[in-house]
Amino acid sequence: MAQRPAPLEVGPGIWQVVNCVFPSNTYICATGVAGRCLLVDPGTDPGGIDDALVVLGLKPLHVFCTHGHFDHVGGAAFFQQKYGAPCYLHEADSTTLGRAKFLLMAFKIPFTMDLPRVTPMGDAPGSIGDRPLTILHAPGHTPGSCMIRYGNGLFSGDTLFSHGVGLSKLPGGDRETLKATLLSLWDGIPDEALVCPGHGDCSPFLAVRTQNRPLLRFLGMTGAAAPPRDARAGTA
Repeated sequence: MAQRPAPLEVGPGIWQVVNCVFPSNTYICATGVAGRCLLVDPGTDPGGIDDALVVLGLKPLHVFCTHGHFDHVGGAAFFQQKYGAPCYLHEADSTTLGRAKFLLMAFKIPFTMDLPRVTPMGDAPGSIGDRPLTILHAPGHTPGSCMIRYGNGLFSGDTLFSHGVGLSKLPGGDRETLKATLLSLWDGIPDEALVCPGHGDCSPFLAVRTQNRPLLRFLGMTGAAAPPRDARAGTA
């Protein structure tokens, strides 16, 4: 088995673990509650993620899955069973979750997963510890894809990447829905928010909206300068 990388601190109180077997990002987020964290998108390396938790001295209080594909939910049942943490997934992704094992086989990924027992994303708490939690329904990659804002982090799954365009070619994905979703959320994302995607590097949203040329072309913003902050007044 490939050597498991150490958790990488990508922002204050936010650590990234790159899953073995199938490379996707899992995030561990400090909550302000002593010894407790949020776990976002536990993928195909629950053992490696759990090792990172031990190193950091943290236990998951909640598990959030941005969508139902195997590389974002594959380890969720492990953490439910070990820590009793509820797992949140948007109800529109129940079919996506149900197909996760089939997709694993179709991709010929050597990983065995149990399906987690999920709680609807709408039942997630509005705050955890000392900061608010905001769920942004973001269909397009899948019907129930969500982006999760917590602290300075925007956990964007496969909807918004630092480089390139979110995926929309798998079953349940729709290119035009993804485009409409991003356009509807674009001006509500603060420039200083740290975009933490399901694959690839993390970047402040200012860098994404000014430097991600494939994404800007996809959204019809090619050649447009970044709007000044006063033009975005009133955005969250």
